[in-house]
Amino acid sequence: MKYLLLGDDYKKLFIEDDNQFKSFRYDPNKEQWVPGETELFDNRVGFDPFEPEDSPYRYGNLSCMKEIVEITKEEAESFIGRPIDENKLMSLFNN
Repeated sequence: MKYLLLGDDYKKLFIEDDNQFKSFRYDPNKEQWVPGETELFDNRVGFDPFEPEDSPYRYGNLSCMKEIVEITKEEAESFIGRPIDENKLMSLFNN
């Protein structure tokens, strides 16, 4: 499991499995982990959902690629201001 910060100015905390198959995002308003959907993948490939499906600019769009930085569990806990129970996170990945 990896802890990742996504964003240039405004950062979001994600957890992701080692295969980059499943992710969850920390929602500070709900103070809980929610499905990460495709946000990490979209940023890695520069996916622009506003381009037409046949557009060569739909993928690889640098303006759609935000910084992704791997951080430690301790840094993630500091970022959200609370301890992280890794057993609960593992149960999210196993469901």
